[in-house]
Amino acid sequence: MKNIPQIREISTLSFNERVLQEAEDTRNPLMERLKFLGIFSSNMDEFFKVRVASVQRRIEMGKKAMVQVLTKIMEKARNLDDRFQDAYAAIMAELEAQGVRLIDEHELDRETPQVRQWVDEYFREEVLPSLVPIILRDGFPMPQLTDGALYFGIQMRGSAVPYALLEIPADQPRFVQLPNGCIMYLDDVIRHALHEVFYVFDYDRIDAFEFKISRDAELDIDNDFSEGYVRKMEKVLRQRKGGRPTRFVHDEDMPAGLLQRLIKELKLGQADTTISGGRYHNMRDLMRFPAKRPDLSFEEQWPNDHPVLDAHRGRMMDVIRRRDILVTYPYQSFDHVVRLLREAAIDPEVREICMTLYRVASRSQVVNALANAARNGKKVFVSVELQARFDEQHNIRISERLGEVGVTVVYGVPPLKVHSKLLLIRRGDELFAGLSTGNFNEATGGLYVDSTLLTADKRLTTDVAQVFDFFQQTAAARALAPPKFKHLLVSPFNTRKVLYKNIAAEKAKGALGRIFIKVNHLTDSQMIRRIREAADAGVKVDLIIRTTYAMLPHKNIRAISILDRYLEHQRVYVFGEGDEARVFMSSADLMERNLDWRVEVAFPVYDAELKREVVEVMELQTRDDTKARILDRKQSNKYANDRQATCRAQYDSHAYYAKRFADAELSRARLLRLA
Repeated sequence: MKNIPQIREISTLSFNERVLQEAEDTRNPLMERLKFLGIFSSNMDEFFKVRVASVQRRIEMGKKAMVQVLTKIMEKARNLDDRFQDAYAAIMAELEAQGVRLIDEHELDRETPQVRQWVDEYFREEVLPSLVPIILRDGFPMPQLTDGALYFGIQMRGSAVPYALLEIPADQPRFVQLPNGCIMYLDDVIRHALHEVFYVFDYDRIDAFEFKISRDAELDIDNDFSEGYVRKMEKVLRQRKGGRPTRFVHDEDMPAGLLQRLIKELKLGQADTTISGGRYHNMRDLMRFPAKRPDLSFEEQWPNDHPVLDAHRGRMMDVIRRRDILVTYPYQSFDHVVRLLREAAIDPEVREICMTLYRVASRSQVVNALANAARNGKKVFVSVELQARFDEQHNIRISERLGEVGVTVVYGVPPLKVHSKLLLIRRGDELFAGLSTGNFNEATGGLYVDSTLLTADKRLTTDVAQVFDFFQQTAAARALAPPKFKHLLVSPFNTRKVLYKNIAAEKAKGALGRIFIKVNHLTDSQMIRRIREAADAGVKVDLIIRTTYAMLPHKNIRAISILDRYLEHQRVYVFGEGDEARVFMSSADLMERNLDWRVEVAFPVYDAELKREVVEVMELQTRDDTKARILDRKQSNKYANDRQATCRAQYDSHAYYAKRFADAELSRARLLRLA
């Protein structure tokens, strides 16, 4: 198979390698490197549940070429796991040198009696009540094991019953802080006290070896929604728990007899991926490592004041009525979006609020504001996407909560997934809209780079209203009269057509043409073909692709990926240069699913000042020579500059927004002096 690095699954692994590079990068503080290990572990869990499961399904359908892909996946995954273990060992050694000491059950035996007694009491009071040992006996089937949960395979040497299972409680903190300042894995606290769990057995020695399984996370949802979408979703979520294993990860020191017993009981076949790893698994918990050391973390970086919204603390809709506002977080504060919702919820003149929700925070201020608006007598309409992978159950609970206070809740337009991020406020006869590149989520608003355009421009608000009208139509009405949009690019209706038209316009300019695209994923074959044809004609193309990238190198195409302290999440399309540039921001990546099988929205930036702002920040990113990696044919993840770094885009972007506020304040001061 040609061009394997450009295959989506291999490209995704290449992205995960970039995350691992951040853990290996000694320029990053130690605690941040540890967090990147946690992010890497979490990403790999999802990768095996989703992407590897997809490959296995295609193999079962007879696509023999995917066997080579699966082989390559396993080869690269094992290599990454080896690097992970090396990075983990190095970081832990450096942390210990800095006074952050992680000990295991053997080292605990060398601590003072008072510390050992404290651990014993902690185990009996906090951990033991949650433990449910499962004895493995011949002739009795092993119960179904939970996807992603941690288990101990227990071996009792010299016992008539040699094997057992013990689930490590997921509702307990993974790390335990001891009175002497040391930290222990919960796993090792349990290892230390195994005798208190299995005391009824006679054995010469007892050992615990950690393992976990990842299961196929794909939801098989047919198009018969007669039983109700929520009920159907709950049904398939239960089915997911019993999905086929896609990865079995175990302690490399697990005895062969116990390992073979588990493989037999789990019915793992040749296509299942069995990986021997370190002593600990579910390392995503490293993102919550308890040591609080500001000196070993990124320096605090607060959101900058917004040059318009923070200069005017009155009613936001009065400001938005006069001009478009762009909020880019975390360089500016996501709180402005929450503030607008809270304002709308209590404004007597606001009659209606419409919103799409895809992923929201666990204690969402956005959801609270919508519920408050309904309690205040507003008409509130919310489209909640139940197919937001791994957030399905959370979104069901949100839907129920909103429904209880009188919010009209719909579940998108099945079978299309609603991925667009839209807000519409109807105040009297006026419309106000919020169009975003990312989720309305205050938690990720401090971690992901996204932008929200707040506008009263009738060209945009009229189209946004039409999107919400589409959501509220019956399936028959949607089929009879598909919506038409004049200004927004809305998938699956006109996004391809408008993007093709803009690419063609730049292609016609030849060497004078310019295309800039920033997305998470660029894999759509037709879009790639048109971009390459434009490059063939001499158009200069700059691409910033965060995750998956399926394009081969071209002399006129420069492709980079930026990974730093924040997750790049904006989608931006720029065609042309200078004042004539056409600038769009979007929730949509350039994948077939986003263009043809989801409801996505790209919105034009019409305001000249905001257009310059978007382009200037994107140009900062193209100049990054600190955290940018070149996306070459092999996706080898070489840094853009191995020498002295001069531009670190995320830090320079933060400084850019600080300067925008400072310049605005200076301009206002000058106007006051003139007055």
